[in-house]
Amino acid sequence: MHATAPVSNIAEQFFTAAITGGTLAHGYVLKGKNTSTLYQLALSIAQALNCSNPPQQPVGTEAPSTLPSLSCGQCKDCRWISQNAHPTVVTVSRLTYQVNEKGELMPPEELEKQAKKASAPTQIKTAQIGQLIHHLGVSSEACRVVIFTDVEERPASQPSPVPPPYEWQCIEANAEKSFHVRPLDHSAFHPYAINKFLKTLEEPPPKTLFLFLTETEEQLLDTIVSRCQVVPCQAPQDPVQEDISLAAFADFYEKLGKHLQRKGDIYQLMAEFQAVFIEEQGLSTSQALSGFQQFLRQRFVTAPVDTARFASYRILQQTLEKTIGLVEAKANENASLLNLFIELSKQLKSAPLP
Repeated sequence: MHATAPVSNIAEQFFTAAITGGTLAHGYVLKGKNTSTLYQLALSIAQALNCSNPPQQPVGTEAPSTLPSLSCGQCKDCRWISQNAHPTVVTVSRLTYQVNEKGELMPPEELEKQAKKASAPTQIKTAQIGQLIHHLGVSSEACRVVIFTDVEERPASQPSPVPPPYEWQCIEANAEKSFHVRPLDHSAFHPYAINKFLKTLEEPPPKTLFLFLTETEEQLLDTIVSRCQVVPCQAPQDPVQEDISLAAFADFYEKLGKHLQRKGDIYQLMAEFQAVFIEEQGLSTSQALSGFQQFLRQRFVTAPVDTARFASYRILQQTLEKTIGLVEAKANENASLLNLFIELSKQLKSAPLP
């Protein structure tokens, strides 16, 4: 049994709605502090997309809100995916999806030799991407889910919270090792590898989903992030956040819209934010900003969002995260908040969020 930290309900609801509503994009950056959680979410998405006996939703009932409700968990496809042994679920990393000098996937005997070497590959290579593109060029009835992540091998005494890919499980030399996933960063791909992959990422084959696992999108190459949707997936860790009333942020959001319509003073807007959430509710600045971030995520998940609005949403989330970091680092708090509200005003004027 593999146990991971819970993924946020908002992230799960987002993918459930996208799958049931037929709005699933071709590529997502899943971000969070626990990469094992992100990896398990990727497998859950793969199950929901490939279950051969999905539960039937009774007529007149509410749409499902959780990924497990979209798959039976018992059919051959579900069982294979839960064991990370399904042929249409591919984990691409520096230590998986290995290819030989001919550019072909390594057979078992070559994988054994590779596993016994003292040195290990340090990047995802161009040949791996070439083989992946070839693999995706073959038509398939199933939905192929390609998970990009970094990995590391640890002693078997440190068990992994996620199931290793079947190709890794079957290597005898790995019997005394455990498979752990880690977040991607700028160095994950060989430069030629990512350049070779960009066209496929822009125009993927039918029924193909790309998932990139990282801690923050700033750790990834801009060429990847700009071609994907970024989904925050980590469950809240601060219990104080559970007590923040999102209704208060909804009221502030409505006031914000009216404020922008009459071209009000940014300083006044910032002062009102501080008065409502810091003085009246007794939150710290970082808690107030985190609550507003949570509110925006919820609005984004529960309403239709076009491309322009998603771009604005992503910029706002990045700005919020940067501001929270500056506030927690005890940098110039007022200047950080002012920059935040200037960016907030700019984005909501260009593409209002729902």
